[in-house]
Amino acid sequence: MVLLGAVALTTLLANAATRLRFTAIAFFAVSLAANVIAAGSTTAAQLAVLVVGGLAAAGILFIAARDGSYGEDPGWRLWAATIIAAVATPIVFASFRVTTAEAVALSLLAPDEGNVVVQVAAFWLLCSGVAILVTARTAVRTSLGALLLLTAVQLLIRLSPGPQLELTVAVAWLEVVVALTGAFLIVNERALRE
Repeated sequence: MVLLGAVALTTLLANAATRLRFTAIAFFAVSLAANVIAAGSTTAAQLAVLVVGGLAAAGILFIAARDGSYGEDPGWRLWAATIIAAVATPIVFASFRVTTAEAVALSLLAPDEGNVVVQVAAFWLLCSGVAILVTARTAVRTSLGALLLLTAVQLLIRLSPGPQLELTVAVAWLEVVVALTGAFLIVNERALRE
């Protein structure tokens, strides 16, 4: 449960960031928290691929900022995206969870039995990513929303049975491609402004 709080808090920090460099750092914190949550249901190789993918995506956005002053003030979009995600997450979890109907005891620091915390974190990231995309005005927030969606997909992949290294590598590469696309859009957007 503590790690779920860390995912929620880092997501909110990334959503509230007014500077692209801080958004990139906060996204990497989201990626790390999500990987720690699902560390029990993944192999060391998958974990390494996902951490490197998150670091590469955050690094690409960090470099695209060029300086510490570039970014987007979310304004009312922060509150709209947060409210949308907070309302949608329990609805999505109740509708699409893959755990059994039996009640699972959740503890503050105990391991995640039944992958409930992994699913809630994934659904929170999905809802937050969609909400950020819906309320985005520029490429900065659009890139963040897309990267949060991919982080959620990475969590959901871990719930499927069988080996998933190939799929994990593919999603990590997709995360890097999305970051590169976002950086391209950000650089072009900045060039138009200047």
